[in-house]
Amino acid sequence: MLIEGHGIRVDLGPGWEGRIYRRPHGDPTLHAATFALPADDGDFGSHATEVMPPGGAFLVLTEYRPGRGLEPGRGLFAPGPLPLPLDQARFRPETLLVARRGQRGLQHFFTQAGRPFCLYAVLRAPRSAHAAGADQIDAVERVLRSVEISPR
Repeated sequence: MLIEGHGIRVDLGPGWEGRIYRRPHGDPTLHAATFALPADDGDFGSHATEVMPPGGAFLVLTEYRPGRGLEPGRGLFAPGPLPLPLDQARFRPETLLVARRGQRGLQHFFTQAGRPFCLYAVLRAPRSAHAAGADQIDAVERVLRSVEISPR
């Protein structure tokens, strides 16, 4: 399923659902998950990660507004692509917005097409495992490889 909006385009494969939105006075955000997304959620998906089933994957791509010291292409928001392939070691409990048992998260800040973004991805281990598996990471990678960001 192809979704696009606000200069972001992504092809979600089977088993994924997603949305691209922009809050009033906010900046564009993509939510995508391997489970049903809550109708209303925070930009970093605190409700989605609360209801995430075992074996689930959730990702956010949210844009930041330049200014007040944030300069696209500098510092934390260095230019570059998404961090593919994803390294399983980068998924850690301490990177979660809300720590939840069995979940691991990844955060990566970058600038693409002159626009500063944060990638936030959360994986929940399957019931039979203590950590997320390579198949979950592969599924997230497939979605991220399809992301296209247009200049403003």
